[in-house]
Amino acid sequence: MRVNLLGPVELVSAGGEPVRLGAAKRRTVLAALALELNRVVSGDRLLDLVWDGSPPPQAKAALQGHIAQLRKVLTGGVALVTRAPGYALTGSRDAVDAFRFEDLVVRARDVADERAVDLLREALALWRGPVLADVPGEQLREAVSARLEERRLGAVQDLATRLFRLDRAAEAVPALRDEVAADPLREALVARLVLALHGTGRQAEALELFHRTRERLAEELGVDPGPELRDAYQAVLGGAAVPPRAPVNRAPAQLPREHRGFVGRELELSDLRESLMGQDSAIGLLVGPAGVGKTALALHWAHRVAGDFPDGQLFVNLRGFDETEPLDPRAALVGFLRALGLTDSQIAADLEDQAAQYRSLLAGRRVLVLLDNARSAEQVRPLLPGSARCLVLVTSRHRLDDLVVTEGASSLHVPTLPEESAEHLLAALLGRPRIEQEPEAVAELCELCDRLPLALRIAGARLASRPRWTIQSLVDELRDEQGRLSALSLPEAGRGVHAALAVSYRELPEGAARLFRRLGLHPGTDLDSYAAAALLDINVVSARTHLRTLAYANLLHESTPDRYSRHDLVRLFTHHLAASESGKDNRLAAHRLLDYYLHVADSARAHLSDHVLPFGPPAHRPASFPELSSHAAALDWFTLEEANLGLALDIAVNAGERERTWQLALCLDAFHFRRGNRLDRLALCRIGLAAARSLGDGHAEATFLLRLGSTLADLGRIDEAIAACTRAAALAGGDRNLELAALANLGYCLMADDRLDRAQEVILEALEVAREVGDARTQANIRNNLANVLLRKHQPEEALRHATEALDLFPAAPSKAHTATLHTLGAAAQQLGRADEALESYRAGLELAASLGDRYQEALCHRAIGDVLEQSEGVDAARPHWLAAFNLYRDLRLADADDLARKLSLATRP
Repeated sequence: MRVNLLGPVELVSAGGEPVRLGAAKRRTVLAALALELNRVVSGDRLLDLVWDGSPPPQAKAALQGHIAQLRKVLTGGVALVTRAPGYALTGSRDAVDAFRFEDLVVRARDVADERAVDLLREALALWRGPVLADVPGEQLREAVSARLEERRLGAVQDLATRLFRLDRAAEAVPALRDEVAADPLREALVARLVLALHGTGRQAEALELFHRTRERLAEELGVDPGPELRDAYQAVLGGAAVPPRAPVNRAPAQLPREHRGFVGRELELSDLRESLMGQDSAIGLLVGPAGVGKTALALHWAHRVAGDFPDGQLFVNLRGFDETEPLDPRAALVGFLRALGLTDSQIAADLEDQAAQYRSLLAGRRVLVLLDNARSAEQVRPLLPGSARCLVLVTSRHRLDDLVVTEGASSLHVPTLPEESAEHLLAALLGRPRIEQEPEAVAELCELCDRLPLALRIAGARLASRPRWTIQSLVDELRDEQGRLSALSLPEAGRGVHAALAVSYRELPEGAARLFRRLGLHPGTDLDSYAAAALLDINVVSARTHLRTLAYANLLHESTPDRYSRHDLVRLFTHHLAASESGKDNRLAAHRLLDYYLHVADSARAHLSDHVLPFGPPAHRPASFPELSSHAAALDWFTLEEANLGLALDIAVNAGERERTWQLALCLDAFHFRRGNRLDRLALCRIGLAAARSLGDGHAEATFLLRLGSTLADLGRIDEAIAACTRAAALAGGDRNLELAALANLGYCLMADDRLDRAQEVILEALEVAREVGDARTQANIRNNLANVLLRKHQPEEALRHATEALDLFPAAPSKAHTATLHTLGAAAQQLGRADEALESYRAGLELAASLGDRYQEALCHRAIGDVLEQSEGVDAARPHWLAAFNLYRDLRLADADDLARKLSLATRP
């Protein structure tokens, strides 16, 4: 079975019979899929192509109907398959006439003239009319017709050249005459027809054609004939059989015009000049994500330095990430060779020979070569000059590390715009007065666009065409994450952030593409390879390979070793991709991710808390996870993953995963307890408590009530704290360890309420239970609390004794309670008037707290040291410690900061 596109769209059976396709839009669906043979076309892209960028509400259902009907009639090695995020037509290239045509033309380049004539004629015979002649969709036709028509005309020209070499010029005349009639100003065709007429002895007709074309060029375009047509004319006048072969030494100037409204990038422009100018054989790479403005930057810089390249500037868009196939290096070389003065008949057929001609023409010349939108190093390498005086600048979404390694290229990553430059870009599009009216909305708009020039230009264009809109109205629209990508697109042009990202995504290998879709389930902006492995249920080595592929394509950015971040618009695009996956697969992946974070957080919690009983094995034990072997490693991991753990907790809450909810909350509470963050602990305890109660898990409920009680006590909400601890004791149900914790916390709460006698009774009761169960660490904590009660009762000698005994009970591994006890020792020594001993204990406590990452205890020790120094050395010695304590209290959002602020204010007065 064959699909014919070079004319009206046809589906032809293996026996050569046409297959009825029916609806016109069905032909468009078939054509769109055939043009991307063996590649996935997304459902959204098909909808845009079939309905010319304006699909009606029922379009998705209609598209599915067309797909179903096509599947019924496709046979003979051609099939239509569903592949996320859309569909693919599969089959051999011979099954589609457009690809068969291209393959025949390519084969003709590398064979002798006789065989080349046969191949080219076979290729041209495939054309039955204009490309996609009966397809109603203009968008699809415009996307491919110009490219294919250009290749057809190139084949006509190549056929004529081969016939000239065989002295069969007469055979070229009919086809050339038809083409010139259709396009009388295409000089390459006219030149060949002039030569063909000359070769058949019709010199007068050839000269008349030249003069007629010269007049039309002057009248319609205001130009003289180019070198190829002039050479043909001279060949007729001189009686030569072929035009002169000497190239025209005229400097090409192919740089497109600069983008209007180019702003900023001074750092990047400076880096380009420093790394490229004045260097022999310099090659520069501008790499970065889609829409970041690589081409605009390259053109701006190229225009600024064009004067340094008197032998010309060459430019080609390699179309590495267009909807169509990337440009063949042969086509790019032919364009360059023409620009450097060669006629088509002088250009070699073989790629290597073309590259050699190119290098020969540039030898000794100083030319700037700008290769835009490159897909791969293989596409770029044939276009590199041999001359040391030439400079090459390449732009790509891919990093093209191979050019750095093998060609010594200098690579420059193009980031998103700084905030100020993003605002300047909007000002260039909308005018300074308009953006100055809404500075806050402008700042938010820049962030919603990720400060990505493409997104900012689309947003600016929408506002510019709607002068009555406020900037805030667009901001309100973009806040809706569901519609942000579509709002930053130009459906009528098929351009925008979504379309740009879709092209990059479609080029990914399957494993990396699958991970990219799964990233839509990850709630954060960054992740490591272990989390990625959990999403796919693979080992970490494979996950790292896929992540590096995504970073190579600039869909992710490796912010630190083995940790990858993404822009917000990329995050929304992955959400869109994930939504196209099956609900069952998404749920399994989300559960694996939650269980990965829970498993590692539980192991980290064991290093930060006392008496940790590990949770049972998770439903999905991760294949790979980091081994945390120390307190410091656990604290570092929690610090790095704090935001992701919080978002994972939100997922568990929203999904009704109550056991995972309370377990994640307990792990996070251990971290915030170590950091001294009371307000976050309060929120976590309430989340965990609600989940535990909903499950009917009394032990978990009691655990959270105890943690809630100590947090409330620290916040001065003593009655609530006592009630929580009392309820926890009631839930203990004979669990002596829970009863012990409840008594210890209750004693702490009573002490915080200055009910010192009652607090002492409860603490002594708790101490007896601790001795009974043989818990030395808890005995140490309780003795420290007892010492604090005695300090408040102005019994420093007894307090010092109990604090000293507490220190002796602590195991070798340091803990938060150990730090608190050192502070208590310092306070007892201070009450006894032993300033040196107090400072020694406070400083030991400060050092330990800093090593543990316990910011609250750090603040307490800094403040206490400041108070001692104020008495012994004066305010100047105390101030640095008070200021350190103030900053810590402020970061922890504690009211103690206000008290210290007043103290610092008084301390600075003369």
